[in-house]
Amino acid sequence: MTQDVSQQISTRFSRLLIGLDATRQDALEDKDVELPDFLDQDRDGRQLLRIEKQAQRDKKLNERYYQNFLEKLQTQLNDEVRIRLAEQLQDTEHLYSKLIGVPAQLPEVLDIMSVKAASIGRIEPLVATIPWLVNDLIKMVNMPKYRRTDKQGKVIPVESLRMALSFLGLENLKLVIPSLVFRRWLPQITDPYPNIKVRLWEHAMGSAQSCKKIAEINGQDTQAAFTLGMFHEVGMIAITRLYFRLFEEVRRDALTEAHQAKMKEEHSALSDVVPSGMALQELIEQHASRISYVLLETMGFRRLMLAPAMQEVVESAPVKDMNPLAKVLMQGRGYNQYRMLKDARLINIDEAKLFLRSLVMPAGALSALKDTDLRHLNLTFDEN
Repeated sequence: MTQDVSQQISTRFSRLLIGLDATRQDALEDKDVELPDFLDQDRDGRQLLRIEKQAQRDKKLNERYYQNFLEKLQTQLNDEVRIRLAEQLQDTEHLYSKLIGVPAQLPEVLDIMSVKAASIGRIEPLVATIPWLVNDLIKMVNMPKYRRTDKQGKVIPVESLRMALSFLGLENLKLVIPSLVFRRWLPQITDPYPNIKVRLWEHAMGSAQSCKKIAEINGQDTQAAFTLGMFHEVGMIAITRLYFRLFEEVRRDALTEAHQAKMKEEHSALSDVVPSGMALQELIEQHASRISYVLLETMGFRRLMLAPAMQEVVESAPVKDMNPLAKVLMQGRGYNQYRMLKDARLINIDEAKLFLRSLVMPAGALSALKDTDLRHLNLTFDEN
């Protein structure tokens, strides 16, 4: 029973991330094109003439035919997308360096920050090799929320990487750098599901914060927990980016073929065919977790043992039998799923109880997480 609820919650949550309505996803079938009695009258109550009734029926039939035609074309395009996507998933180097674009020095930066001998001086030259990260860090510390002022109240501008790193400090950078990196990875064009990137960000941040809090309660490495919580859906980002790119590629090819074959109806309809949220969900459920593991393993961390933990999640080991970091990911990710579904009113009390019980949360975790802000970094600074 608990396993059934967990699977239902997982499926419902993936629909929420994409933007599908989990409670009303099944389309209503148009089983009968006959007009109901109340549609046999116009707004003034006048009985419609037979020819008007026939015109409405014809219009309804034409609309139904065209919709079925679009769905058939969409299915054909998605079948080809699946083939091409499966081929591209075999090229790990392309996924890592091109599609996601993992900075070469990122794993070393995060590894160095995890040791006691870490210092701003050690990570500065490595961060400096990632120009966009340098810009984002400087931009961040100059935001009104973080900027500092002198004794006269005048803003102190931060103009160099060293100043930005020193201003944030190592403990904050353990949170800031993974967050900025993940935000950089987010897909940008996901029409007609524009909220995917927003919900993916909310999911990553909420999972990372939940994992960090649970690690604190357990006396575990909070940096490893936060980073794994932030990066564990990098595979979903890869699948999402690939799907939308390949769908457009396949549609362009289909348009070219239809034009050359003088298939006017198909050529016209292809312009109205849109990516399928259900097809994307299927691909995510099939590939995302494994690709997350592959990408984390490719990062080659020497101190942050993220890949072995992700591997246990991919293999669906029982939570109680997982190693500590993998267990934290399952618990933190699961708790954030519950919170997001609750906010969207897509989980009831009985389901929530069963689902949270299946996570085998440590004592005191649920009460601590209830009071935790899962949407913001909540950085801490020394008072000077």
